[in-house]
Amino acid sequence: MTSKASAVSHATNWSLAFLRTLIENGVTDIVVCPGSRSQSLALLAAELADRGLLTLHVVLDERAAGFLALGLSLESGRPAVVVTTSGSSVANLHPAVVEAFHQGTPLLLVTADRPASVRAQGGGQTTFHVGMFAAAAHGTFDVPPAESPADAEMSGASVAFDALTIALRERGPVHVNPQFIEPLSSEAPTRYLESIRPGELLVVERESVSTTIEATFGVVVVAGLGAGVRAEKWARELGAPLFAEVESGSHFGPHLVTDYRTIAVNPEFADAVHTVIVVGRPTLSNVIDQLCTREGVAVTVVHVGEGVPYRPTERVRLVDEIVVARSGDDIAREWGLVWARRSRMTLDAHVVEPAADVDGSIADDHATRSAFARREMEIQREPVTSDLIVRLVWDATWPHDRLVFGASSIIRIADSIVPGKPIRVHSNRGLAGIDGTIATAQGIASASRRPDAPAGVTRVVLGDLAAAYDSSSLALITGPIQVIVCNNNGGRIFEGLDVKATANPAHFESVMLTPQHVNFEALAQAYGIAYRRVETRGQLTSALTETAEPILIEAPLLHG
Repeated sequence: MTSKASAVSHATNWSLAFLRTLIENGVTDIVVCPGSRSQSLALLAAELADRGLLTLHVVLDERAAGFLALGLSLESGRPAVVVTTSGSSVANLHPAVVEAFHQGTPLLLVTADRPASVRAQGGGQTTFHVGMFAAAAHGTFDVPPAESPADAEMSGASVAFDALTIALRERGPVHVNPQFIEPLSSEAPTRYLESIRPGELLVVERESVSTTIEATFGVVVVAGLGAGVRAEKWARELGAPLFAEVESGSHFGPHLVTDYRTIAVNPEFADAVHTVIVVGRPTLSNVIDQLCTREGVAVTVVHVGEGVPYRPTERVRLVDEIVVARSGDDIAREWGLVWARRSRMTLDAHVVEPAADVDGSIADDHATRSAFARREMEIQREPVTSDLIVRLVWDATWPHDRLVFGASSIIRIADSIVPGKPIRVHSNRGLAGIDGTIATAQGIASASRRPDAPAGVTRVVLGDLAAAYDSSSLALITGPIQVIVCNNNGGRIFEGLDVKATANPAHFESVMLTPQHVNFEALAQAYGIAYRRVETRGQLTSALTETAEPILIEAPLLHG
């Protein structure tokens, strides 16, 4: 790495010590946005990536960069670093930062700044970075310019370690704001670079509060955002029905109740519930709130790191772990299985896959064989609907794949109809915004491609508004990733709002549904991505097998 600057740069010394400390403590990914003030961090990141010490992601759009880093952290569990220059570039990180805060995902935000002394002088590309993320940052380090090489190295190393510790302990974003002065970069010593060795992820001890729950009749386990596989394990140990949202990480197992929306309000069930264990934060249905706020129901919430824990009632007991006290009561052990079996029967009755009579394909008479062929053709020509898209995508996805849902009606459909399956499902449900879905999915895809892991495909299923909103992130797409756009021409999820009944239909269409009429084929072509338009079951089934390269699959829907 070379620089025209002849003087030693304290910015380079600080940046090298900062990045070295992160690498030696398990950080693997850095997202760099171009800029002058951040050049020492950017150039060193490129050098370290060439040496196999970091994975470098270069992104022009800071908004997309923040969500890419979010996806990397979500999938890997390691805080990703995102680097920006000064000014408005910092503000563009804010949507991803608040999402990371509310879902409990660690991020390191490194925003190169000018010296504090010039912030109030009206200088170019200079504003007030510190405090920009407000409560969404668990920690903020406003780092003054170093006065010597030794000072720079000591500061960079200590800030990196402290920021990483906070991000892991609090499970959220941390803001590091180094003030750099000229010269902004210089050549890094080769000997120093060669001495860097990647380390295991820093282990941070945190205080843990636990409680004991007895395995008795009337306990239910709810798995929301960030729950992970623990909720499924606890449901089995408790003999309890499991209400697991599709993105929870626990949407599988013998105790899973798929149609929990119906069962939760069934008096036969609800009247028997005396204890609700909520793991993470449920975001997809208000029936969980209704169940938790019933008189006489004790609610324990297992906090998984989200910035604001789920508190549906003042009676909530907040813990980090639960310990199951087993009961010898056979009725208690059957409590969960009864409702799980009833749920599966309901699901089987409502989701009937069409099928032709296989025996007809080998029948002796021509008429029977022709009838079989006609039925097969009818099945393949079935028009796509939101339900069909969800079922086919779910069926095509396996544990080595990744599935990402946008914040639209499609994730609620999936939550209602898909059977249990131990696959990795992600969704930005911290604030449930439509921004950054494609960038997040690419981060998840990149982090899942490990040399020791089986090759898989990442599928992101989202509505047309979410796809249009984050369309510039198509520039980031690489590898086996499918962007599946359910195009119903607007935010049809708002059609369920009560105000629709009284609002002027034209006004409701223009300011609530906001149809955009985007040419997604042209968008895909502009970013060099393959494109398929699917209108039938057969076309979608075929498109889902095209996993060798990035592809945008558009499914036009008649508002359904």
